[in-house]
Amino acid sequence: MDTQNIKQRFGIIGNSPLLNRAIDIASQVAPTDMSVLITGESGSGKEVFSQIIHQMSARKHGAFIAVNCGAIPEGTIDSELFGHEKGSFTGA
Repeated sequence: MDTQNIKQRFGIIGNSPLLNRAIDIASQVAPTDMSVLITGESGSGKEVFSQIIHQMSARKHGAFIAVNCGAIPEGTIDSELFGHEKGSFTGA
């Protein structure tokens, strides 16, 4: 799928070289089986890019769960994302 079709499908407006490059990178990593970390300021479109990667991957028929890591307390993010053993911290 080319950049213009991706923009239309996901409601992306804009045509800067950096935006187009980010879309190209997302479409390149989507078919791989690698972990991807998307960083950026609030409102920069991180969730849209994660949806692009998910929808263009072999896992597109599986669940897509967006996580706002900024809303998770700093000391518990590991256990929230990856689980924990009972009693490993207060309240566990």
